[in-house]
Amino acid sequence: MNFSFECGWCGEDCVVYGEPTGFWRELYRVPDEWHCWSCDGLNYTHEPPWTPAE
Repeated sequence: MNFSFECGWCGEDCVVYGEPTGFWRELYRVPDEWHCWSCDGLNYTHEPPWTPAE
């Protein structure tokens, strides 16, 4: 499942893939850090809940 995060540097919405974990696939694991597609700034993932990407 993809999640939407806002870049802390430029404010752009970035989509980060969450790998399903757990028996019912209700839990997801996303990277601890990711780079913005627009400005290439390094961002850190905040604690859940996360916003699903459309």
